[in-house]
Amino acid sequence: MRLQPLRQGLVVGVSAVALVAAVPIASADPVPEGTSVTDAGPAPVHADEHEHSHADIAGLQALGDPFAEGLTLPTDPFVVPGESESDNLVRGIPQSPMDWRGAPPDPGQVPQEWLVEQPATDIVPSTGAELMSADDGYIGGGFADLGAGPRLTEADLMSVPAPPTKDLPNTLDAAPPWQYSYSCDPNNKPGMVAFANLVSSHYGKPTWYGSRACRQGDNSQHYEGRAVDWPMNAYNPSEKAIGDAVAQWITANNGEVARRFGVQSIIWNRQSWYLYKPGSWHPYYGASPHTDHLHISFSWDGAMGRTSWWDGTPVTAHDYGTCRVYAAQYAPRYQGFNGSVCATGLPSAPYSPNPVVLPGANNNYVRQAQTYLGFTGTDLDGSFGPMTLQALLNYQAAKSLPWTGVLDNATWAFMIAAGVPPEPTPPPPAPEPEPEPAPGVVRISGSNRYSTAAELASTFPTGKQLFITVGGDYPDALTAAARAGSLGGPVLLTQETVLPDVTRDAIKALKPSRVTIVGGTGSISGSVLSQVDSLTTAPVVRVGGADRYATAGALAKTFGNRVDVLYVATGLDYPDALAGAARAGYNDGPVLLVKPDSIPDATLSAIQAINPYRVVVLGGPSVVSDAVANQLKDLTRSGNLQRVAGHNRYATAAELAKYYPNGLDTVVVATGQAYPDALSGAARAGDSHGPVLLVATNTIFQPTKDALAQLNPKRILVIGGTEVVSTEVETLLQDYVG
Repeated sequence: MRLQPLRQGLVVGVSAVALVAAVPIASADPVPEGTSVTDAGPAPVHADEHEHSHADIAGLQALGDPFAEGLTLPTDPFVVPGESESDNLVRGIPQSPMDWRGAPPDPGQVPQEWLVEQPATDIVPSTGAELMSADDGYIGGGFADLGAGPRLTEADLMSVPAPPTKDLPNTLDAAPPWQYSYSCDPNNKPGMVAFANLVSSHYGKPTWYGSRACRQGDNSQHYEGRAVDWPMNAYNPSEKAIGDAVAQWITANNGEVARRFGVQSIIWNRQSWYLYKPGSWHPYYGASPHTDHLHISFSWDGAMGRTSWWDGTPVTAHDYGTCRVYAAQYAPRYQGFNGSVCATGLPSAPYSPNPVVLPGANNNYVRQAQTYLGFTGTDLDGSFGPMTLQALLNYQAAKSLPWTGVLDNATWAFMIAAGVPPEPTPPPPAPEPEPEPAPGVVRISGSNRYSTAAELASTFPTGKQLFITVGGDYPDALTAAARAGSLGGPVLLTQETVLPDVTRDAIKALKPSRVTIVGGTGSISGSVLSQVDSLTTAPVVRVGGADRYATAGALAKTFGNRVDVLYVATGLDYPDALAGAARAGYNDGPVLLVKPDSIPDATLSAIQAINPYRVVVLGGPSVVSDAVANQLKDLTRSGNLQRVAGHNRYATAAELAKYYPNGLDTVVVATGQAYPDALSGAARAGDSHGPVLLVATNTIFQPTKDALAQLNPKRILVIGGTEVVSTEVETLLQDYVG
């Protein structure tokens, strides 16, 4: 058989910033990752001798493991004991890779059978009917009779839809060796997500679960975002028929379809299958019998969607994924195609008196690390959440340490050598209280958007957290304003590659406790970040993504993993989100962006990470459709959705202002005809617990007048010069000050 020359696997580079923006944190009540969440979870199953106690299940589900696949819950699942303290859970080599317990082995310990590779080969692609009738798959091999649940009739199997089909090349992808999970990188990978959405939609079972928070003593592909759990009840005939049929389709003909997707293993109904030995199924002896779901894991090529099913180009050169730098330590997070087999016989990590600590921990070790990372005040909380993870990844990148996102031995050793204090330093004294605002109408303006933002920032006390975003576009600044308002800090504006002098001077004057650059390198260059870093002793971090949706998602994740309220606006225009940013800051909630008729993947990932109790949609159905609103509602913990909309931007801002109490201190007024001034004003409004209202240059529209009359504020803060809000409007506003 002659093999045709083929293109190698596509190299996908992922920047550190882009990966930081995609960090999920396990919530206490996990949310399904699929296209629909109408299924609350797996159907009830019959208890058997392999099931967990209720206490174990509850504990593991609290870690984001809805199927409780671990047998016991560690005392602290986020702290990895030292070598002398840990149990050697593996006394010998198990029969199959998924039976391995404990940290993954060194590649040199893995049996050669598990490392078998199969080259790309020319074939005539099988039809769906041929695959379903093949005698070497799950059904054809007779393994369905070995599992739990009812014996299925031919009618049961015929009721299942025919498998998905498409035109495929005549060359079958190469099959990789078994690929253990060596890193802690719980971000759903695109190929896994695409496969999960395909089969869950095709077979009418839309709920699925992907990545999970890492925990010690385990090596699941879920911890790298390259495994999916698909709820399926082996005791329900119709669901068992689907599970059996999908297992047959993927594994038949020596795993022909598995190679098309990069599927490396399946566990279903007490049976397991592996691509490295594709001709048979084997009894599975793990803690969970998998009678309530299919577990499907992917190679790195499959996880990244780099296989012939997706792009028509068969894999010929494998992506070996992440490799350890030090023996028995976590590997760096995935950053792109790796065509080299992982090395064996690695050196030991530098000595550290502290244990390895995983994201999700809450203890004094984390507090000690936070101190070195520059955290102060209430941020020094000992919680290894999104903000700490982001700071750690930035630190590891800056110090050329393995980019693991884990407080590992190498990172601890470097920190301690650099002088990490043994105990957290006391928090700085509380800043002086802000003076009472002057009553009346006050205008704050500068010669341009950058100086106006700087003037507005000067009204904040020193020592606050500072947010810097690009002044040439609105999306990043919208979400920055919400976060700044929630933390009582200002927003400054910069150009993409030049830090304006007024912004430079404002940074020096503000003496911030922390600086967050909001936006990816395409919005704010690395040279601007370096300039900012040179102006302050405070830590400077970047929160950004590949686009406006990803940047908003990354910033939203800094609010924690159980927010009370989420505000959602269109990402295609700014007016509705202007007022929403102020309200979000007031309620300590993030702003996320959607498209009129769809929720971008980055936004969906962020919603799942922050697990909101309720959602407020800003704007009418023309900017956020009812279909999108209903999807958002289903993603909340309470099923509570509220839409705030008026017939135009002025009316929408006025409608949102109705939710503020009468007689409040400050209302911020800005033009509704441009965004820069109102963006900076939204942070001020959020901190002042007041709304943003919009006016035209020479006119106050009736909805704004009505809102001002109802609110009866002590002060109205006009943002911008007379060319955007005229003196005539300023005079009219005097009538509405209480």
